[in-house]
Amino acid sequence: MFARVYHWFHELMHRPLQVFWICLAAALVGVVLDGTAFRLWSLKRDHEILKRRILEVRERSHQLAFRIQKSQDLGFIERAARDQFDLVKEGDLVFIFSDDGTEYPENSSGTGD
Repeated sequence: MFARVYHWFHELMHRPLQVFWICLAAALVGVVLDGTAFRLWSLKRDHEILKRRILEVRERSHQLAFRIQKSQDLGFIERAARDQFDLVKEGDLVFIFSDDGTEYPENSSGTGD
């Protein structure tokens, strides 16, 4: 048996292309079995998630920098307070809409005219 294995191995050493393919297959099997491929895929996924979060944080940072710059304007502060707290100032026209969706007739006298 040892002689057959030795003969097969000796014949294989004279075929470099086959040795290359066997070594490549062994390397791929090793990479898959030890988890390197999964770790690379996981790192790539995490990298994409972090890039997306960095872009979101940069956009938020730009928005906050804009608001800081605009906060020097009293009109902006007033408008922000009115929007955030639903405030109105004297002389503003306020519309109130019902939430239940009922419609009220234009003539509420009950005569139907």
